[in-house]
Amino acid sequence: MPEPAPLAFSIAALNKATASQAAAMIDRIVERSAWLAHRAAAARPFGGGDDLAAWLEAEIHSLSRDKAVEFLCAHPELSPPDPATITAASRREQQRLRLLDPDPDLADRLSDLNRRYVRRHGYPFVIALHAHKDIEDVLTQFEQRLGTDHDEELTRSLKEVVSVMRARLARLIDLSTDARDPAAPLTERGGVQ
Repeated sequence: MPEPAPLAFSIAALNKATASQAAAMIDRIVERSAWLAHRAAAARPFGGGDDLAAWLEAEIHSLSRDKAVEFLCAHPELSPPDPATITAASRREQQRLRLLDPDPDLADRLSDLNRRYVRRHGYPFVIALHAHKDIEDVLTQFEQRLGTDHDEELTRSLKEVVSVMRARLARLIDLSTDARDPAAPLTERGGVQ
């Protein structure tokens, strides 16, 4: 049985944790990609949050096309039919823009966009919701990216995932430290303690 992850997240705790605990800690950052969490756990120690974020980014951008598509398929669509099936982090991110219980017109529009996007690109539409102020901005991006070239869209989608992971990591570090300067590097907001 896997060991539970420590409740508080810090790079120091991550570096000291067992391999199983470290993977569970990193699982809070990556989306249903245990293989990536285990690889990151094996790559320890990290000097700080920025080091972990850079490692994750490099790992993601080094994936083969097939592995990248598999990785993106682990991510939920926007406004999924059953929000209980997505991770707590994804629920929190989607709830901010009221995507978990949209009005009927928006639900129909999102369902159509999700279907068309998966049919065209082969994986769910991924967007860093934290970087968008409202649903209209997200819908504009969704519509535009439906027509994007496959290679360009794959690269864009991976960049969006990296942005999400960096935001999740920053949130975890901020929750475990008193340093709240959002402009400070992740290392200063919860690096090695």
